[in-house]
Amino acid sequence: MIFLGKPTRAKNALFAALCFLLSGMMFYSWAMFEGIPARTELRPASGRVTWVQDGKYGIKFALDGVPKSFDYASKGNAMGLVHDALSRPDRPVVTVLYDPSNPGGPIYSKDIYYGVFELSIAGKPFRSHVEIAEAWQTDENLAVWLGSFFVLGGIYLAWAAFHNRGAT
Repeated sequence: MIFLGKPTRAKNALFAALCFLLSGMMFYSWAMFEGIPARTELRPASGRVTWVQDGKYGIKFALDGVPKSFDYASKGNAMGLVHDALSRPDRPVVTVLYDPSNPGGPIYSKDIYYGVFELSIAGKPFRSHVEIAEAWQTDENLAVWLGSFFVLGGIYLAWAAFHNRGAT
């Protein structure tokens, strides 16, 4: 396998190219991120939670009387708190602000979910639009640091490949 063994000129060049590719993708993602939808573009939905599914990348749930399913993305932070609030045994009324113009879902399924960008429990704000927007921006800012790390790694590996580091 190419990843095992001693470093060679070819392996260093391959990993340098991979580092530059990853850094380019991260910088592109950061540069293209325009933030979450404006609060005025979002639509409200309210009801008692009928089901909750905790996942690695978000919390999916449905509200009684609302024919849509929702997804609170992990990029919004506070996943444990949100899951606990949505799973409360007393089933309070939950109000969400969601983006009706951008449904999503897994590529292997016909399930459709709408992104949640504000959450209130029993009429009290729980995760505000501002808090979620800040969390998403923080996540995107991490791409700058990771992209920089990969650029530096790519520069070193390219230098090692072109200065005959390792066996050929």
